[in-house]
Amino acid sequence: MRHRVFGSLLILSSALFCLAPAAQCQWVHHFHAPAPRIQPVQSLKSYISGGKLRLRLEAFLRLALLNDTNIHIDKLSMYSAEAGILSARSPFDPTFTMGFGATRDVTPQSSQISGAQTLSNLSQNGNIGYSQALSTGQDFTVGFSSNRQSTNNAFSFLNPSIATGLNFSVTMPLLENRGNIQYRTPLEQAQIGYMVTTDQTDATVANELVTDADQYWATVLARDEITVQEQALALAEKSYQHDALALKLGALAPGSIYQDESQVAADKVSLVQAQSRYQQQLVLLRRIIGADLNPVTRSMPVELEEDPAELPVTPPPMPVSQAIALALRRRPELIALHRQAVSDQMGVQMAHNALLPQLNLTGSYGASGLGGDQIPVTSSLGTSGQFVPGGLMNSFRQLFGFSYPTYGFNLQFTLPIGNSSNEARLTNDLVSVAHDRYGIRLERQQIIQDVRLADTQLSMAVKQVNSAKIALSLSKKNVAAQQQAYLLGTTTIFELLQAQLQMAQAQDSLLSSYISYQEYKIAYQRANWTLLSHLHLAISH
Repeated sequence: MRHRVFGSLLILSSALFCLAPAAQCQWVHHFHAPAPRIQPVQSLKSYISGGKLRLRLEAFLRLALLNDTNIHIDKLSMYSAEAGILSARSPFDPTFTMGFGATRDVTPQSSQISGAQTLSNLSQNGNIGYSQALSTGQDFTVGFSSNRQSTNNAFSFLNPSIATGLNFSVTMPLLENRGNIQYRTPLEQAQIGYMVTTDQTDATVANELVTDADQYWATVLARDEITVQEQALALAEKSYQHDALALKLGALAPGSIYQDESQVAADKVSLVQAQSRYQQQLVLLRRIIGADLNPVTRSMPVELEEDPAELPVTPPPMPVSQAIALALRRRPELIALHRQAVSDQMGVQMAHNALLPQLNLTGSYGASGLGGDQIPVTSSLGTSGQFVPGGLMNSFRQLFGFSYPTYGFNLQFTLPIGNSSNEARLTNDLVSVAHDRYGIRLERQQIIQDVRLADTQLSMAVKQVNSAKIALSLSKKNVAAQQQAYLLGTTTIFELLQAQLQMAQAQDSLLSSYISYQEYKIAYQRANWTLLSHLHLAISH
């Protein structure tokens, strides 16, 4: 018998030793969440042509969605929100338990009815259990146990004896946590929280896109300012060459040429500054789309194919009231607040439920079996019975045939005399609901303000472009008139240079007006949440 026990233990230990590494690998593989993948720079090659990186606004923003590091960081919050759902599911995770143990008990005896002068008992116990909280509100438990007893007690007529047991129990809350609200509500709140995070991420990414679009137009402005400065320098050099020839022919006083030279020098400085600003803006532009991370695209020439002067300049496409209504329906910031209000209202219901007394009904059902070798028992009355072999299967037949059932129920009532923590929790949840309502109202006011300001700014930008066109046309006519008058000797070089400077300023003002219009247009589309649809873009999660 002892060798049989040691053999069983040796086999079980060997099996556990062999299976443990595989089980550990499977366990880690099943439960370990993959780390967020660091996205490489994508799609830059698609926009390289003729040794240049050629970008229109839509292509630039598409690359920004793929490669802007700030946008990738914004999207990481989605992983945390998804983990929140996983955490909220934990009360519903099933639990499986399994155990085995053996005990040898050898004790001297002082009684003739002990069955042996030195009593030796061996007990081997095993159990398997499974429990789970159901989404309908019940706690379900099933357990199986077995106990093998062997002894040298002469009065034991089953030796070894094998006892088995099987039991089921279901507990249902009838008041507090009825319908499993205490476990189910956090899961529903976590799912709503994921959608709230999605909306907030969309709003944040849209803000990043507006910033990136502004950087694109700032770079276009810096590029076109070079052209304006080159034109101003060309006019100044033309005036200087004319006066230098007049000075050489003696038609101009020697000191008059200095003003031309000074203007040429000043325009050269302005041109160099404009070229420097453009290069600085390109550095920022490359960083947004990840071109700075690749040695090839880091120094590759960039050609921005948008010409703001060729793009249509139109007033807001819809009445402001319609734009406000559209924004109130679509803006993710407001949608997120409405979702959060629903979640907090669910918290109030859960807090109300937590204030109820506990009344739990538990029903149980089980069965037992007993088997083993039936041996003759020798007593003062003689030897009784005959040896009848038996074992585990005998016990199982009794167990699963439910020959010896056990069943019953239990009703447990708990009435808390004080429930201060849950009362405080309810108060905080009610405050959160009130905060949500004020937050929704505040966000509605902010959206209305955003749309109205964007509508006004876009309308003003259209007027500024038209006014700047008129101003440039007049300044060109003034320069032509001043040049004609200077050739006729009816005006001074100072007045001519002043007219040329005014024309350069008018060109720069018109260019700034075009860029401002494009920026206000982006802001208008962001305000009424039509930006992504206009640019044919979508935010992936």
